[in-house]
Amino acid sequence: MFQEGFLWGGAVTAHQSEGAYTACGKSPAVCDLFPKPEHSDFKDGIDSFHRYDEDFALFEEMGFTSYRFSIDWSRVCPDGEHFSEEAMQFYDDFIDSMIKHGMEPMCSLYHFEMPQVLMKKYNGFYSRKVVDLFVKFADKMIDRYGDRVKKWISFNEQNSIGLIGSKKIAYGAVCPTGCDEQLFINQLVHNTFVAHAKVVEKVHTIKDAIVLGMVIYIPHYAATCNPLDELEARNQMAVTDMYFEMFTYGEYSSYMLAKMKNENKMPEMEPGDLELLKNNTCDWLSLSYYFSTVASYGKLSMDMNGNAKAAVNPYLKASEWGWQIDPLSLRIGLRDIYARYRLPVMVVENGFGMRDQLVNGTVEDDDRINYMKDHIEQISLAIDEGVDCRGYLMWGPIDILSSQGEMSKRYGTIYVNREDKDLKDMKRYKKKSFYWYKKVIETNGKDIAND
Repeated sequence: MFQEGFLWGGAVTAHQSEGAYTACGKSPAVCDLFPKPEHSDFKDGIDSFHRYDEDFALFEEMGFTSYRFSIDWSRVCPDGEHFSEEAMQFYDDFIDSMIKHGMEPMCSLYHFEMPQVLMKKYNGFYSRKVVDLFVKFADKMIDRYGDRVKKWISFNEQNSIGLIGSKKIAYGAVCPTGCDEQLFINQLVHNTFVAHAKVVEKVHTIKDAIVLGMVIYIPHYAATCNPLDELEARNQMAVTDMYFEMFTYGEYSSYMLAKMKNENKMPEMEPGDLELLKNNTCDWLSLSYYFSTVASYGKLSMDMNGNAKAAVNPYLKASEWGWQIDPLSLRIGLRDIYARYRLPVMVVENGFGMRDQLVNGTVEDDDRINYMKDHIEQISLAIDEGVDCRGYLMWGPIDILSSQGEMSKRYGTIYVNREDKDLKDMKRYKKKSFYWYKKVIETNGKDIAND
């Protein structure tokens, strides 16, 4: 059962929703390198830069109490170093509107929106110079908005840096010629840990403000009861475990530290780094959750490039994009995370991408409803089993572009009338899931039936 004050809402990014590509002097960001040519770029989004108040009114109608968004670094600091007052005023107005419509803001400071100039000049977060510039940006945002924003995430899905096959250009970095790739990754991991710790340090100077350490959570089942498959599953989960250890205890996990030392792939550390990490831990843990995967000894269990792909589990159904539907694994994961770390935990992304057809001004999206219903039910059961889970944010409560620039892969409870190559009028329409999610929130999760 969900406790009083449980947070319900949704989450988006700036680059997938705002549009207004050059407004406030905005420059190209590293996320602009993601879309495929057959889809769309991020130049128009769903025009939330101009329509956010309209959208927030719809979220208020659904009953949202929390809304997660990102501040676009490339809009606020087009050259990576100097601030745009016009852009900062936009986010002032954006946050004020959110609060006016009854939602508590939750801000992600980094969601792949680094100005490309910092990739070209310094190789992104591989450079401590960019760590310093990010911290300068973060400090400015926390100072500016900390009177209204009390929940902060430093890096979206921070563990994705270390996951096999993930895009390091998301962090503005490419492996230098002649550099060992794993050593390169370990350096990125360390540098972003340092940046994260400095964000925590800053947030904790703001009254009542907290930091949520965030991961993308992809549970690994052993493919068989062969102990080698179980070892593979645990080894592949070790990267995510390392992030939870750092967020909670301010230390590298014993396994990953030993692995880096044994392979002679320790990252460069500056004096004071380990003390900084130790002294700046998170208040809550948070995760995005979409699917699980299967581990077989000596084989990759997933590929994080582009649209993430998981090894096939014959016991589960999957979406059109191959994401396996596994609500039970979310419950198991929440129990495991809370048992190990004993910090409040929050699901800050969960949702179901599908192709929607607008018919007579609405969309009958029962598959989406059933996906969310089943996951919310498992969260409720995890709470009954002792987990201190504080909230649930659906991903893309209004249709936005996917990370690959697809408009056809829709997540929202609100349909936006545009396609990949045709902007149409971007009019908003309520789907069946809009009314269902409204009912769920009104009853604080007591009534999740798809009537």
